[in-house]
Amino acid sequence: MNYQCQFSANSWDQNDWLLVRSPRWEAHSSWNQEDHCIANVLPDDLDPSETQMGRERTGETYLSMLFKQQLSGSVRIETTCSFVERMAPLIVLSRELSPVHKEHLEIVLYDRGINIWHHFFNNNKPSWKLLAFQDIDLLPNQQYRLIAELHCTKKGKFLYTGLNTTGFGCRLSDDWPDECYAGITACEGRNRFYNFAVSDILPSDTMHERVSD
Repeated sequence: MNYQCQFSANSWDQNDWLLVRSPRWEAHSSWNQEDHCIANVLPDDLDPSETQMGRERTGETYLSMLFKQQLSGSVRIETTCSFVERMAPLIVLSRELSPVHKEHLEIVLYDRGINIWHHFFNNNKPSWKLLAFQDIDLLPNQQYRLIAELHCTKKGKFLYTGLNTTGFGCRLSDDWPDECYAGITACEGRNRFYNFAVSDILPSDTMHERVSD
């Protein structure tokens, strides 16, 4: 498949997307359409220091949406995004198209680098673990092109992520599906998204070497 859109005014169709909230909070944010991007809305009385994880009002900054078309096989997802304070625009990969996130992966951009998180349920409670990370010094109010590549091979599924041409990867659990949904999430402060694209990819020579006997 090949899909791309610009999040500038009158340039994207909201019907292509499903708004999704986190299972951790009932509260959620909304999108504000700016001239060249969309940004999550923060309450006027919410101090930026109160937006990070673990704070009582973190959920009020959270907003996610999934592209409604299911992805299959090896795909590349990319978005240009920025953060106003410290964090945390991200690409999300979800097993299901649901108005509340269930099991999903997050490729998170913030001022100290990139994290890959696996979110799942343990005894019916939202849980998460860190799969991989890269330390990079990143700046607020700077546009970054964040990419995520899902490689489906006979030897397993692998996730590669990074900025532009520099990145890192990890192996996913064997039960991660061949089909999933992709989207974006804003949280822990005001985030801006300028575009989004998905495209099929062929296995690279490097990945072929990694999974060969």
